[in-house]
Amino acid sequence: MKKIFKAIVFSVLAFGTFMFSSCDSDTQEILAGPTNIWCNMPVNYKDKDDSTQEAKLYAYFYYTEHEVKGSGSSATSLKDSITLPAGLTIVITAAPTTGDNGVSSIINGLTSSAYIIKSFPKDKDTSVGTEGEGDSIKVNGSRAKWAAIYWAKEDLRKKENQSTTPPYQLQKSSSATELTNLQNFSWKRILSNYLLSIVGE
Repeated sequence: MKKIFKAIVFSVLAFGTFMFSSCDSDTQEILAGPTNIWCNMPVNYKDKDDSTQEAKLYAYFYYTEHEVKGSGSSATSLKDSITLPAGLTIVITAAPTTGDNGVSSIINGLTSSAYIIKSFPKDKDTSVGTEGEGDSIKVNGSRAKWAAIYWAKEDLRKKENQSTTPPYQLQKSSSATELTNLQNFSWKRILSNYLLSIVGE
């Protein structure tokens, strides 16, 4: 099964639009991954490869072909202060129902009432990496990249992990805080080690 998923992911990354355009519209949508749907998955995060501690996090993915601005009167609507560009947005929170589970000892300040967010526009590369992490990596939030992640990670395809409603931390009724420049948290590590790797997953 793993080999099948690796083959699918490789095809999506290698052939992208060509592969989608050769299929009928319904098949294209299935292969390309959902749009305007929040998909989530658990992530066990280590700040170092040899660390014996790990933080249990949740990652929420949202791909859209068009910019989305917070609006609407519902308490569960996206906050007015948040704008999601066309492309892929990833939100990281502490796992909502599992207590601390190592989060505070690794990523100080991140709780289920706080979040980290980063968007990757579909029409350009975004460099990810900080001083001391070596070379940065470039991520393009294209539909093909989203499809690769979606098909590589089974949790994202589970119906119970998909919703049109944004995660609680991003809702109008939430007082959750966006965190930036956190120590011991690396987008490069999240992306390269957990989300974009198709080896061993």
